[in-house]
Amino acid sequence: MKLTHFVCAIVATIFTIQVTAQTERNIDSKLIQAPHISFHIGGFIPGLELNDRYGTFGTVGGTFGVKNKKNNYWGLKAMLITGADCQIPNLLENLMTDNGEIIDNEGDIAQINVYGRGGMFGLEAGKVFNEALPSPNPNSGLLLKIGAGSIHHKIRFDYTENHITQLEGDYLPGYDRLTWGIYGSFFAGYWFMDEKKRMNYYAGFTGFGAQTYPMRTTNFDTGIPDIDPRKEFGFGVEIGWVLHIYERAPQEFWY
Repeated sequence: MKLTHFVCAIVATIFTIQVTAQTERNIDSKLIQAPHISFHIGGFIPGLELNDRYGTFGTVGGTFGVKNKKNNYWGLKAMLITGADCQIPNLLENLMTDNGEIIDNEGDIAQINVYGRGGMFGLEAGKVFNEALPSPNPNSGLLLKIGAGSIHHKIRFDYTENHITQLEGDYLPGYDRLTWGIYGSFFAGYWFMDEKKRMNYYAGFTGFGAQTYPMRTTNFDTGIPDIDPRKEFGFGVEIGWVLHIYERAPQEFWY
């Protein structure tokens, strides 16, 4: 619920910015500078050692960016990784009974959901090529971007309302596989700026490669230290809803 409230607050704020801003009216005839805020979602297929730990996952995030009058692009991007199916074999096996169950502090059988979560934060740079694809105006076209930044992910355990001491406090880091590193990314897709300012968006294919490092010294379930760096990869699609912040039109007074 906290994530939902946070997203709704962001959308309401940027929608207000979009509605109250006065806009230029000649997107269809000339290149313009367009600062913007975008809200985006995506889906990824993991590869290399990331696939050893997680299955397919979704992303949700936001970007503050600028497309200038030469159609160059740069942006600051933040993205949450969510819904990743955990694929680590025998995880929590040391906490299970002979029947393969985990007992909570009240003596009941615990129902535990295990999945991966994380985040990516970085910078992007690219360009809109308005002649590479059919485009309704010079501010729309093929968008190519590259990026770099920080990535982290870990395993999250959601369980019944009763406590499970082994998965709380100082014990939790022994199971969550917290990992951090740096990534490089690419994006190839279509960037559309509506001449009527009603619907602005981008959509395309994206991917990243990362070099990550374990942040925990020992995994309690295996008793083996996590020390080796990891090579990780993800490929997928991303769709963004873009809210431009145009220059305010000058006021005219008639007497």
